[in-house]
Amino acid sequence: MIRRAAANISSRRLASTPSVNRCLRVRELSSLLHRRLLASPSSTHYSSTGISRHFNGTGGTLHIKYPLGYFSSIPHREEDDELDEDGGDDVSYSDSDISTNYTIEQFTSLKVERRKDHARKQLLAEARKERARRKILAEEWMRLFATSDELFNATLREFNITKEWGGSNSNNEDSVLNEYRQFYLDSLQSFGALIVDDPETSEEMISLIGLTNERANQLIDAFSEGGFSDQAFAKKYRTMYSNIKREADLRYSLQRANEARSKVLHELEEDLTLLTRVEEESPLQRPGENYSAELDGIESEINATLSQLMNIPEDKLERRSTQTPIQQLRNKIQKKTRLVESTNKRMNRIEKELNEFQWPLSRDVYEKTNAFLMEISLQVTPALAIFITNRHSDFEKYRQLEEHTDLTSPHEWYPHARLDKRKIIFHAGPTNSGKTYSALQRLKQAKKGMYLAPLRLLAAECYENLTSDGIYTDLITGQETRSVPFSTHRSSTVELACIDEDFDVVVIDEIQMICDSFRGFAWTRALMGVRCKEIHVCGGLEAKSIVAKIAQMCGDDFEMKTYTRFGELRVLENSLAATSTSKGSYSNVQPGDCVVAFSRNDIFAIKREIEQSTHFKCCVIYGALPPAIRAEQARRFNDPNSEYEVLVASDAIGMGLNLSIKRIIFNSLFKNNGESIVQLDHSLVKQIAGRAGRRNSPYPHGEVTTRDPFDMEHLRKCMSTEIEPIQKAGIIPTANHIGLFDELLKEYGASKKERSLHETLRNFSEMAQLRGNFFLCRQKSFANVSKWLKDVDMPSTVKFTLCMSPVNESCPRSKRVLMRYVEMYVSGKTPGVHRSMRPREATSFHNLTELCTVHHELELFLWLQSKLPTNAVEQARALAMKEDAIEKINEGLSMANKLKLSMKHDYVSKDVGVKKMWTKEMKASKYS
Repeated sequence: MIRRAAANISSRRLASTPSVNRCLRVRELSSLLHRRLLASPSSTHYSSTGISRHFNGTGGTLHIKYPLGYFSSIPHREEDDELDEDGGDDVSYSDSDISTNYTIEQFTSLKVERRKDHARKQLLAEARKERARRKILAEEWMRLFATSDELFNATLREFNITKEWGGSNSNNEDSVLNEYRQFYLDSLQSFGALIVDDPETSEEMISLIGLTNERANQLIDAFSEGGFSDQAFAKKYRTMYSNIKREADLRYSLQRANEARSKVLHELEEDLTLLTRVEEESPLQRPGENYSAELDGIESEINATLSQLMNIPEDKLERRSTQTPIQQLRNKIQKKTRLVESTNKRMNRIEKELNEFQWPLSRDVYEKTNAFLMEISLQVTPALAIFITNRHSDFEKYRQLEEHTDLTSPHEWYPHARLDKRKIIFHAGPTNSGKTYSALQRLKQAKKGMYLAPLRLLAAECYENLTSDGIYTDLITGQETRSVPFSTHRSSTVELACIDEDFDVVVIDEIQMICDSFRGFAWTRALMGVRCKEIHVCGGLEAKSIVAKIAQMCGDDFEMKTYTRFGELRVLENSLAATSTSKGSYSNVQPGDCVVAFSRNDIFAIKREIEQSTHFKCCVIYGALPPAIRAEQARRFNDPNSEYEVLVASDAIGMGLNLSIKRIIFNSLFKNNGESIVQLDHSLVKQIAGRAGRRNSPYPHGEVTTRDPFDMEHLRKCMSTEIEPIQKAGIIPTANHIGLFDELLKEYGASKKERSLHETLRNFSEMAQLRGNFFLCRQKSFANVSKWLKDVDMPSTVKFTLCMSPVNESCPRSKRVLMRYVEMYVSGKTPGVHRSMRPREATSFHNLTELCTVHHELELFLWLQSKLPTNAVEQARALAMKEDAIEKINEGLSMANKLKLSMKHDYVSKDVGVKKMWTKEMKASKYS
C-alpha cells in the first residue's frame, strides 16, 4: 500500500510538470517516507496510527500529518541521510497540537544535533565513570592512611611534632597524641573527596591546600599504577598489612608472656627450695627442748621470706590468716603453678594463631608495594596537614560554640544566690511521716517565705493552710493568681519559683522529682537559684545523695533530718479475687478502700460495679479531671459524714492529696505508658501504696493488696525493695543560653539565613555538655511547639517561653487554641474565647471527657493570657466558663450511674489480655 501511494504521488507529479529533476525529488521524498514508515514496529502502523498525507502539486510540497508524539518515536536510520544536498523541496509534518514545517536541510540539521547530543552524553558518562574510578581510588588511599602508623607519624612531623604513634605495642596514653589522632582520622574522608577531580571542587578550594586539580589527578594516577586500581589486590594488601601488624602484636605478647612465665618459674623454684628446707628442719619432725623457740624462729624466717616475695609488711602478714607458714607457702606455690599453666595455655594459643596466618601476598611484593605507597603518600602529607589546619580553624569555632553549650556548672547560672551561704535542711522520710508538716511549721515562723509544690493542688492546699493561720499569702500557678495586699508569703508550683526576691525560708516539696525526665529541671532550678537563708527540702530518702552534692557544689551547708512512718503499712496475704478471671470481686470492698486502676473506662466500670453490688457510693479521681474536681472528690471521701466511703482512682493519688485510706487495692500492676505496656516499678508501687494509713485519720495503719492473685508476688517484691538513690538531677538551658547560642550560630554558620527556634534547640541539644550529676530533660514538647511557631514572627525569647505552655501535644484542639491565640496576638487583634470552648452538659462518658478537654483548653487560654496579656474582659469570660465547666463535670460525676457506658468494656478480660501481651513482649525481648 505504501509503495502504491508513493508511485501514485510520483505519477501525478510527472504528468503535471515537465521538470524531471523536480519529479525525481518527489520520488526520493516518497521513497524516504516509505523507508521511514517501514521502520515502524508493525506493518499496520501507517494505517492504524492515523497518519494522513497530502501532496500539493503546485507547491511541490508533501504534507504529512502525524498524531501527537509520533514523529519523534520513529527510529533513526542511516539511509535517511542520503538526501539531495541542494534540494529546495519542503517537508512539513504536523501534530495534533504542534504544526511545524521543516526543510530537508533543517531536518538533517536536527539529526546532526541529536548525534552531537548523543556524543556529549557518552563523554559525560565516561567522565562520570572516570570520576567514580578516581573516587574509589581516593577512598582506598585514605583507608590506607587510616591504618598506617607511618603515614600518621609523617603527618605529625608536618606539624613539627616529634612524638610518634607507635601502634598497640607502645603506650599511647598521651592525650595530645590521641586528640591529633582522632582529628586526623576525622579529616581523611573529607580530604579524599577534595582531591578527586569533581566539578563541585573548584580550583580555588584545592589550591588552599597547596595542590591543583591536575596535580591531584597525577597523584591518584600514580597511586593507581601501584596496583591499587585492582580492588582484589588492594584488599590483599590491606589484609597483608593488618596481618603483619597482628603478627607483630602477637609476637610482642608472646615475648611478654614468656618473660612473665620465666619470672614466675624462678620464684616458684625458690619457693619449692624454701618449702623443702622448712619441712626438713621442721620441729614437728624432731621435737626437743627448744621446740617453741625453734618454731618461732622458723615462722619468723618464713614470714620474712614471704613478705619479701609478696611485698607485704610482716606485721600485716601475721594477721592475714590463721594458717601455718607451711600451709601459706604451699598455697602460694599452688597459685603460681596455676599461673604458669594458664600462661602456657595462652602462649600455645598465640603460637597456634601465628602458625595459622595466611599471607595473600609474598613478602617481596608487599615490601615493594609498601615502599611505593610511602613514596607517593609522602607527597600528599603536606597538603593533608594544611587541610587539617584549615579544618582546625573551623574546629575552634565549634569549640567556642561548645563553650556556650556547657551545662556542666548550672550553679553558676544564679550568681545572686551564690552571694550568701545558705543552709539546706533535708527532711527525708516516707509518706505519712510528718516531714512536710515540720517544714511548714518553720515556714509559718518566717517573716518572708515561699512554698514550692509539685502540683497546683498542693500549692492551693498550702495557700489555704497559711491563710487560715492569718498569714498574708499569694497563690501563683500557671492558670491562677491570687494576690493579697501586703502579702509576706507565697505558695506556687515549683516551675514558678521566684529567684529574683530574697526570702527567709523556702520549702521545696517532693524533691525526689528532681530526677523526673520531663519536670526535673524545675526542682534543680529552685534548689540552686532561690535566694534565702534556709531551704527546707522534703522528699524520699533516695534524694539524699543528689541534694548533698548540689549543696556542696553551691557552697551551702547541708543538714538532714530523717522521719519514720507513723503507722504500719503491711501487704495482705491474699488478693481480693480467687483467680485472675474471677468477676464480681469488688463486692467485697470495705469502707476506706481505694481501688487503683490505670484506665478511665476501668475506673468507671469498677465504680458502677461497686455501687450496683454494694450499698457504698464511690468517688473517682484521675489525671484528666481538673485539680478543683480532684480536691472536691478527695474532700467528699475524707468526710466521715458523707455517703462516699470508697474511692476509685488512678495513680494521680500518689502525690498531692491527703486521703483517709485504709486499704489500697491494685486492680492491675500493668499500665500503658503511651508507648508500650509496662509493669509498675517498685518506686511507683511504694508511692501509691504509701497513701494507705494516715495519722489523725480513722485509719492510722495501712494495708495493700491486689485484685489479681497473679500480681501479689510482684507487689511483695516491690514493697520489700529499697528505692535506689538518685544519681542525677535534670536541667534545661535557660532563655539566655538559647539566645546567645542562636547568635553564635548566625555568626559562625555557613549560611546567614534565619534559623527557626526548633533548629536552634536541636543543635543545642546535640552539642550540650553535661557532667555526671546532671542530665538534659526531655524536650519533646519544646521541639514540637517550636515547630508550630516556626513561621510566627516573634522574638526567640518569647517563643521559648511559649514552649513551656501546658499544651497537650497529642490533642489537635489544644494546638488550635495555642496557634489561634498567638496568630491573633501577632496580628494585633484581641484573642477571644472560641465558641468551641463553651461547656455543655454531660449525657455520656464521652461528653464527660469532652468537658475535661474543654476545661484544659480554658486553662491553656488563661496561661497564655498571663504570658501575653491582651484583654481583661476575655480573661474574665474564660474564668467564668472554667467555673461552669467544673460545675458541669461535678454534675456528671454525681450521676455517673446514669451516663452511657459501653457494655462491651470488661476490665477483667482486658487485664488478662494486657498481661498476655506483656508476657509475649517480654519473651520477644529476651529472644532478641
